Amino acid sequence: MVTLNRKEQKRLMVLNQVEVGWMRGREAAEVLGLSLRHVRRILAAYRKEGAAALAHGNRGRKPHHALEPWSEEASVGANTVKIWWMQYPALH
Repeated sequence: MVTLNRKEQKRLMVLNQVEVGWMRGREAAEVLGLSLRHVRRILAAYRKEGAAALAHGNRGRKPHHALEPWSEEASVGANTVKIWWMQYPALH
């Protein structure tokens, strides 16, 4: 089961209208604020994978640029946590 946010729910509704023939690709592109090429791309993914194709691929994953827990503590403030290299002036 996939949970969709509002933007993805809107895409799903518009793509369903395209699927049943109530709306054309160009109209869907205008409603969604996308190019016709992008609408065709997400429509093809929707046909292949269903609603799960509309959810962002990185959903539920840790961001690539996330800090490690020890570095988050160090970034809280220099007054609360000493960073190891501050203890060794010879390394500067």
